[in-house]
Amino acid sequence: MPLVLPALLLAQAAVQLPETVVVETRQPAPASAASPSVTKLDVAQADEAGYRSLTSLLGTAPGVFATEQSGQGSQSSLFIRGTNSAHTAVLLDGRRLPAGFSGTYELGRYRLFGLSSVEVLRGASSSLYGANSLGGVVDLRLQDPLTAKAGSTLDVEGGSYGRASLGYAWATNNARAGQPATQGTALSVTRAHDDGWRANSDRDASTALVKSAWRLSPQLTADLIGSADLGRGGLPGSETAPSSVDWQKDHGWLLSPGLRYVDSITTATAFWSHGGTHVRSFTGGDLQDYRLATDELTAFADWKARSDLSFGLGATYERNAFNQVAYATPWANTIESFGLWTHLDWKPTSADRLKAGLRRDDFSDFAGKTTGELTWAHAFDAQLASHLKAATAYRAPSANDLAYGTSQNLVLRPEANRAFEAGLRFASATPQGPTWTLVAFENHLTDLIDYDPNDNYKTFNIAKARTRGLELGVEAHPAKGVRVFGAATSLQTKALTDYLGVVAAGQSLLRRPTFTLSAGAEITPNERWTCGLGVTLLHGRVDFDWDSYQRVTLPNSLVWRGWARYAWDDTTDLSLRVENLGGETAPPAALGYGAQPRSVYVGLTKKF
Repeated sequence: MPLVLPALLLAQAAVQLPETVVVETRQPAPASAASPSVTKLDVAQADEAGYRSLTSLLGTAPGVFATEQSGQGSQSSLFIRGTNSAHTAVLLDGRRLPAGFSGTYELGRYRLFGLSSVEVLRGASSSLYGANSLGGVVDLRLQDPLTAKAGSTLDVEGGSYGRASLGYAWATNNARAGQPATQGTALSVTRAHDDGWRANSDRDASTALVKSAWRLSPQLTADLIGSADLGRGGLPGSETAPSSVDWQKDHGWLLSPGLRYVDSITTATAFWSHGGTHVRSFTGGDLQDYRLATDELTAFADWKARSDLSFGLGATYERNAFNQVAYATPWANTIESFGLWTHLDWKPTSADRLKAGLRRDDFSDFAGKTTGELTWAHAFDAQLASHLKAATAYRAPSANDLAYGTSQNLVLRPEANRAFEAGLRFASATPQGPTWTLVAFENHLTDLIDYDPNDNYKTFNIAKARTRGLELGVEAHPAKGVRVFGAATSLQTKALTDYLGVVAAGQSLLRRPTFTLSAGAEITPNERWTCGLGVTLLHGRVDFDWDSYQRVTLPNSLVWRGWARYAWDDTTDLSLRVENLGGETAPPAALGYGAQPRSVYVGLTKKF
């Protein structure tokens, strides 16, 4: 079974490992058959451990470095296995969320409240997900309203630096005693405010998530998924170049109806998604406006040819309309794409499994891409399994790559990855025993998009890089009421050509730690109290100093956090969390963006 994120801690019960994961195959599949590169994070458990933002949660997963520049809701960076922030696709229940003009996702816009789980697939994944899954996929999963317990939850938190948040979640369905639900709805809304610990770093944010489902027949289910977010915040700039006037307003939305059909032979899914983003900012004296409207139509199905053999087909059409209004550089364009994929899943023996996939994507404005993967898994026994995978993946050129023209008017090619990984997954036969995963990986990145100084810094494909490393996750229950956990990543990155004018061939890529550690312990002394202590270490990072125009070594970062939770009664919990217990000042994200000072937060959760 995939490692449940080591930093997610339990409140008062034994570990409840997920029965299925979706992100690896796009269909619900047994967790016991998932690769060690898949992690499913339970949001309820994360909330009990004091996690509030998606970035903070992802930042504790093996192989993932995710961090905010200046606190919750601020600009975030996400590096999976050393790849860039724009190399990861972010989904909501399998539907692709709209990315920004640079092809990245502003993770600070997404809250954990209202989600059921977060599934992370590390490694090249384009054979199923197409563009922007060069480094991996993050799928934000909503709870199923047909199986959710009816009721509502109120969540309130406040604390340091003007932090105040309010969340309300409500679920209902028509289930009756002995009769499963045929209709249900789950809704959540949040509102948050932060003053920030630096001048001009305040932020207000609101979010809403909804999922309704209707069982039309024993085989056919319809659903409707919706999301909306609205934010406004100051942009403080770096510590060496602060700003007191810059600001940004952003909002995004997604509306997606879908159908799902399941019988003994066929599993099929189809959906249409319409969404977009709008970012308006004032930076450096310039008012800028970026708008994106996107449509996606996707259908895929899997068939069981026999008990040991299945195959699948899928197709997707996407349309992205960009409109940029910026200082002296307005630009608008519509990019269309069509993808077609197939995959095979064969179990030649009870202990072996072979998977193969092939996909072709074509685009209206740049060259297409063919990707594929080949995976072999072997179960040594009921506890230990191995996993080998070779795959190719890509990242499509972003609007920013196209808006100012390409060097010599050459057609851009998608950035590409040729990836390899080998891993082990171990799950103890006893609840007290350890669960661990160990994966070795290597990515060969080619056709990276750079800016040509000899042609007015227009874009072209030239750069190459390599990332490789080891990722380990482990958890165990050595005694009753005690849980220990850890996740570690050793990473080596190397530019194989000069890149972006700040990295020379042979040098490491910027900002990625060579070693990341997340570890801690939680104690549940009785049925009412839970408390825990965790630590995160970042080691071996370099950045680029634009004042001295040279690379600099960032200091190592060691951040402690603690939390406690008290069950007042069966429906009411009180919580306390303290971030940065030791007062660490080393920048967690980048040069000039220091760590949030020691902060204290108290919360109340009430279920109705």
